[in-house]
Amino acid sequence: MKKKVLFECIECGYQSPKYYGKCPHCQNWNSMVELSTDDTEPGESSPERQAVSLTRIEESRTERIQTGLDEFDRALGGGIVPDSVILIGGEPGVGKSTLLLEVSGILTQAGNKILYYSGEESAHQIKSRANRLNINSSDIFLLTMGSISDLKKAALELKPQFIIIDSIQTLQPDKHSLVSGSISSMKWATSEVIEFAKKNEITVFVIGHITKDGSLAGPKTLEHMVDVVLYFQGEFKSDLRILRAEKNRFGPVNELGIFQMSGQGLSSVKDPSQLFLEQRSNAESGTSIFPAMNGLRPILTEIQALVTETPFTGNPRRIAVGFDNYRMSMLISVIEKKLKLPFYKSDVFLNITGGMSIRETAGDLAVLSALISSYKNINIPRDIVIIGEVGLTGEVRSAGYIDNRIKEAVRQGFKQFILPASQANPPQPKNISIISVENIFDFYNHIGQKR
Repeated sequence: MKKKVLFECIECGYQSPKYYGKCPHCQNWNSMVELSTDDTEPGESSPERQAVSLTRIEESRTERIQTGLDEFDRALGGGIVPDSVILIGGEPGVGKSTLLLEVSGILTQAGNKILYYSGEESAHQIKSRANRLNINSSDIFLLTMGSISDLKKAALELKPQFIIIDSIQTLQPDKHSLVSGSISSMKWATSEVIEFAKKNEITVFVIGHITKDGSLAGPKTLEHMVDVVLYFQGEFKSDLRILRAEKNRFGPVNELGIFQMSGQGLSSVKDPSQLFLEQRSNAESGTSIFPAMNGLRPILTEIQALVTETPFTGNPRRIAVGFDNYRMSMLISVIEKKLKLPFYKSDVFLNITGGMSIRETAGDLAVLSALISSYKNINIPRDIVIIGEVGLTGEVRSAGYIDNRIKEAVRQGFKQFILPASQANPPQPKNISIISVENIFDFYNHIGQKR
């Protein structure tokens, strides 16, 4: 048996037969660790698999499991699909463990058995959190500071319906050559967990921490392996938490679950549009309202812009929070070219309030409105909603889900809408005022009259 030595970077997974003090790939110092591998003769080949006709496969109708935590079920696309592997990522301390412990308590009320593995907290610490959340179930079993073999053994003995791994970085590998927390270790551990879960029909929740460079459990090495990827986000100075679906093999992506954190745990926000708009002041320049689609649900979002004269001649600042910075720069260029407004003399700051983000082009016109409003110091009426995509020639293009957006805005008390000309006649409701615009000239002429 010939022994081969490899060195792997625990930050990025780069491997090399030679040791480096500084990783050549990610430039981190002292991140290379030794991996030992053995060259062995290949074993027997696995049994041959035969192709099966699609028409011969029986259709299975799987009932989703409802947790009763409405926003959690929404983010999953309607509930938990049995035997799936769900990865929940987020920064340390944002509330991932609290969320899954609360979900565990709800699931046990329906007669389910939970195996909760933690490599970061002792059983007494988890018990203390459970007491704070008023969770006291004999069907939640705790396993702490163990390896994959310990996890499998406990699962075979207890036969749980759900396994929670908190977190995958701390699950110790059985192979002595793998370092716990390294990229290779997490990939190997995740593949072992997935195989075990599928064979034994167990649903698994895996927690993965966001690393210092903003990647989930390493540079997105686990996302392609699991069935569902959810991101749990929130500002530590705010009690608002957002659960966003980035991947879902069983439902729509970009679905959003919104929670409020309190001393008793997380509670679902029933009306997020109202929550985001309740702190809105009277009509001010530099603001606009846009109903952003999050999955299949529209949420009214406030866009704020600040355009000020730059002290850095020839190098103005362009900063966007919650909106694509390059797309904002594109919209500024369209304004300069078509409307002859000299934004090159101004710093531009754009913010989507409430920690929300706009990832769709239908918000272009609302962003453009906030920019022009701040630059010209025009107060946009606070009861108006703006929807539309802006092209490079200044035309205003149609947006998807226009009926759903309008219904949500009307439900929140909005009666005036600025819409693309091609969508200026929605079927319902009838008691609203619509201003149609074909291009940004029409739009600028209209808001200029509000001055």
